[in-house]
Parts: sequence; structure tokens; C-alpha cells
Amino acid sequence: MNKLKIYTLLLLTALLSAACDKEDGEIDPSGMAFHAEMKAAAEKMQQAMDSVEMTMDPDVDFARLMIPHHQGSIDMSNIVLKYAKHEELKQLAQEALENDSKSQGRLQAFLDAHGAPKPETDSSFGQEMMQAMTKMNQTMQAYNMSNDPDYDYAMMMTFHHQGAIDMSNIELKHGHEQAMLDEARTIIEAQEQEIIDLAKFRNEHGQP
Repeated sequence: MNKLKIYTLLLLTALLSAACDKEDGEIDPSGMAFHAEMKAAAEKMQQAMDSVEMTMDPDVDFARLMIPHHQGSIDMSNIVLKYAKHEELKQLAQEALENDSKSQGRLQAFLDAHGAPKPETDSSFGQEMMQAMTKMNQTMQAYNMSNDPDYDYAMMMTFHHQGAIDMSNIELKHGHEQAMLDEARTIIEAQEQEIIDLAKFRNEHGQP
């Protein structure tokens, strides 16, 4: 099993265990539906990330990994829009959906125009990407979902966004193509602001 498959499997495990590991063991019907759809979104992301073929070209591999990573955010945002009760959270989900959709378009445009990958012999990029994903998965595994989709989305997306920031910082360290360096900076700026906004919502909303 390759490293990419390992950490995408860890992500799925994190979501499954989070949905099941409740202190009181009770989940209302809407919470059960929310968790089931989040599980399906994680499975979809896992399959997409498993299909990524690492080329040893940092710019190409960054783009190929970020597209399904963004899709996980898009899918989770679409899910919470069906269950969220707070308009502020719905707006944050809509912004995440739109920002990541636009980023996906730019990433795909880069891949379409790039041509054949330019492999490097240095394996540091791949190793650091694996470490970043492992860090994200460990954080997600430590979180137990509640019966509050708004709060749970805010927490899960914070972990997810931090993963994107870490991946983007690795691209800035190893990448060469200006388009991808610019995209990494755009992702960092957008997702750092979203993390701040999600934290503000959680503080105002209160922990369930």
C-alpha cells in the first residue's frame, strides 16, 4: 500500500471513529444522517486521492493532491448547508465551497497547460506531504463529533483547512512553477482567514 493510500485511509478512519465515539452514545436522527453523509464524502475523497499517481514533480503532485483535497471541503460544505441552523455558518460554508471550487479550476488549468511532469530525485517533498497529512489525520482522530452539525463542521473544516495550509507551505518550499507558488499563497491566505472565521463562530456559538 502506498503512502498516499495510507493517509487517506487514516482520514476515513478518523471520520468514522468520530461519528461513532460519543460519550453518551446518543445521536438524533438528523445527526445520524449528517454523519452518514460526511462518511460518504470522506470515502469519495479517499477514492479520488488513491487514484493520484505521484510523479516526483512537486508542482504537478501538489496540484493533483489539492484538487481532491478541495473536493472534500466542497462536499462537506454542501452537506452542512442542508443541516446547519445558523446563517453565519451557512455563509462560511458557502464561502469555503466557492473559494475551493475556484482554486480547483486554477489547479486543473495548470495541469492542462503544464505538459509532462518533471520528476526530481529528491524525495523530501513527498515525505513532507505525508507528514502534513498524518498531522491532519491525527488531529481529526482526536475529535469526537457531537449532535451539532454547525459546530462539528466548524471543527472538521478547521482541521481540513490546516492540512491545506501545511501542504501549500510545502509547495512553497519545493515548488518551481510560478502559477503553483502563487496558488499556494492564495490557498494559505484564504484558508487562514476561514480558520479565523470558524474560530469566531465557535466562540460565539459555544461548545455543544
